[in-house]
Amino acid sequence: MTTNLFTNVVMVHAPADEVTKILADPKHLLQWVPEISTVDQGQNGFIIKRDQTALNQSELIKVTITAGEITYTSTQGRLEYRLVFTVTSQNDQSVIQEDLYLPDDTDRHLPIKLLAPIAKHAFHTNLIHLGALVELITTEKGR
Repeated sequence: MTTNLFTNVVMVHAPADEVTKILADPKHLLQWVPEISTVDQGQNGFIIKRDQTALNQSELIKVTITAGEITYTSTQGRLEYRLVFTVTSQNDQSVIQEDLYLPDDTDRHLPIKLLAPIAKHAFHTNLIHLGALVELITTEKGR
């Protein structure tokens, strides 16, 4: 069982397939999550390392793609989570929604209620960076 810790949403002027393409390859995280320093393909997923202090200094991300959803499942960090991106088209824009889920058996020594608003803000900032990246790539392709 899991608990939805928060939801963030942004709208971008780009096709949903472009958003999905960027999310499907975690190596793009280097372009929209500033604190990530390396993304290496491992045997069981992508090994993410941060050069700034973070709850998960390093973690293993597995990517699952289904119709309209890209899921990052993080393990091997201090806080395991599942980040689900839902991408939908609306007029000439795409809506990107991210939902962060924590396992119900998450380490209760972590102050989750205190961390939630900080994490929500940080993830939202990164989601805005993702939107800007997708729009930039889409604009460059249109030239």
